[in-house]
Amino acid sequence: MTPAGEDYLMRIYVLSGEGREPVRIKELSEDLRVSPSSASRMATAMSARGLVNFRRYGYITLTEDGRELGEYLVRRRRVLIRFITALRGDRDADAEADAAEHCLFRDTVRAMEVFLDHWDGGENGCGGE
Repeated sequence: MTPAGEDYLMRIYVLSGEGREPVRIKELSEDLRVSPSSASRMATAMSARGLVNFRRYGYITLTEDGRELGEYLVRRRRVLIRFITALRGDRDADAEADAAEHCLFRDTVRAMEVFLDHWDGGENGCGGE
């Protein structure tokens, strides 16, 4: 999937409340600051890949595969922002995550999570245990 496709899928996942609600093309296009026709073309392409259900002028809903990938894309972004912030503070962490997130392998994201959980005491404050 292209970086743009990943961005669209991640936003659909977030806008849908983690895959629970349908998303309108207008809502997606406004969120991504693209034209409705661009959002519709991408939704059609994602539908052909089995990631969303979409009919022209209709709602977008995630398939199970789309929901799983969307969840991973959101997690990957959060891990990357957390990692950048741990290294040098939150200065530009979001912008840097935008530039780098599409280049990471799943194993790298998982390794970053493990590292961060041990390094900063874990999200639950129990040393990641």
